[in-house]
Amino acid sequence: MEKISKSFPGVKALDEVDLEVYEGEVLALVGENGAGKTTLMEILNPHPAPTGFYRQDSGKIFLKGREIRPRNPSEAQALGISFIHQHFNLAPNLTVAENVFLGREPRKSGILKMVDMAEMRRKTQEILDSLGEDISPDVLVGGLSVAQRQVIEIAKALSQDACLIIMDEPTSALDRDETERLFHIVRKLKAEKISTIFITHHLEEVFEIADRIVALRDGKRVGDANIADSNVENIVRMMVGRELTMSPKQQVPIGDVIMEVEGLSRNGVVQ
Repeated sequence: MEKISKSFPGVKALDEVDLEVYEGEVLALVGENGAGKTTLMEILNPHPAPTGFYRQDSGKIFLKGREIRPRNPSEAQALGISFIHQHFNLAPNLTVAENVFLGREPRKSGILKMVDMAEMRRKTQEILDSLGEDISPDVLVGGLSVAQRQVIEIAKALSQDACLIIMDEPTSALDRDETERLFHIVRKLKAEKISTIFITHHLEEVFEIADRIVALRDGKRVGDANIADSNVENIVRMMVGRELTMSPKQQVPIGDVIMEVEGLSRNGVVQ
């Protein structure tokens, strides 16, 4: 992405931002709230808005050396760019296989061109096996955990031959074990030369999973670094634009009780 700019009424959300992603790379995109991270990604994989889909006001996008200008999510996905949002785009009343191939169901030959359910289940199982996940293609998505639904979103991206997957705050609703499982999948994608843009506020995760980091602040690219050459303090300095000093803990005497709860119960919630 070269010199991408985007303005909304009264706000310049992006100001000539450059972003490059290498094949098989995990790129961490960081910045405070409002820095422009999600807006930049919603231009790469256009996001629906009241006035239409997000498009840059200026700047160019290239994929594998060829200039592209996706007009909607379908066009971006056809190019191999998938966006997994914080709020998943899944139909809870459909099965895993039906979600993975929704709108792209394999068809049987013949006049009626009926959906080939067996082939759809087979392909879905193949993708889930490649991710090392023990999820049945036949279960309803509504009964899956948040972590499992995230896997289904990744499986859907792989079914579309994605070469670049954007993950927006993918660990925000995961516990530590689920986060480790997600990182294991991201490493599998990396081994398959699939690139990942990883948007997160959890900087400790950046050092676990990312190869490189790009920081945005107030709609501008303000820094980048290889993870091996950086630390949390440097990243925070890029994000906020100043040195943050942490005061040492002070010993303060503990006072009297100011609030206490006894015997609190609520049916089905706490006893």
